[in-house]
Amino acid sequence: MGKYKWGAVSAVLAIGVLAGCSSAPDKGGDTAEDASPSASAAASANAAKKDATPDGKADRKKDGKKDEKAAAGSPDAWKKGTRVGAAGSLCELPVSFDVAKMWQPKGLAPEDGKLLGEFMGHKSARGACEIDAKPAGHIGFLRVWTTDPTKKSPREVLEEFTGEQPKVVKKEFSDTKAGELPAAEVSYTTKSPLKDEPQQERAFAVVTPKGATIVHLGGFDNTEHKEMLPAYEGAKKSVTPES
Repeated sequence: MGKYKWGAVSAVLAIGVLAGCSSAPDKGGDTAEDASPSASAAASANAAKKDATPDGKADRKKDGKKDEKAAAGSPDAWKKGTRVGAAGSLCELPVSFDVAKMWQPKGLAPEDGKLLGEFMGHKSARGACEIDAKPAGHIGFLRVWTTDPTKKSPREVLEEFTGEQPKVVKKEFSDTKAGELPAAEVSYTTKSPLKDEPQQERAFAVVTPKGATIVHLGGFDNTEHKEMLPAYEGAKKSVTPES
């Protein structure tokens, strides 16, 4: 179970490190600027000189970086990477689908998948695959859950799955398709112990003779969730059943 706790804990630690780096030191104003006013003035002059480049090139460069980050959360940002689900792939599942470029899938052994389910409150499904977004610059996972063969509909599978999850605030179900398969989808929010705003989550489910498959997207926060949606949508559109 420790390996799964580590995924969440490491994300929290990463944010803590980033927050710590951006905080001003609280040691009686003992900063580089306070220690050397002349050096501070020189640095400010150099910064102003760089910003004053001809035709505003520096400003356009900064804006371009912001545009690239915004585009990362748009449907056009989807780029196909590897494919999981088939026999011999990194995750063997009842269905297969495309993984976004640079996202890293990792299959879970049955005993590990069961432990993950217990850790996250899910008894009706077991973890089968974790697709890590960190290599692509995001903090979050696409997690794939599977069940034994079932007569339940995709919506019933999702209702049971979300019913097991603690602190769910609001759920909105819809009928959809995953590839050419009938599917159900749920968009919901949960209360986060770390943040004031409700945490957005989303999942879709399909049912095949091999069992149900649930693909779930969370994220460290709502911004990360939104920016990872293209990867989720790309997976959903590319689903095919495995024989």
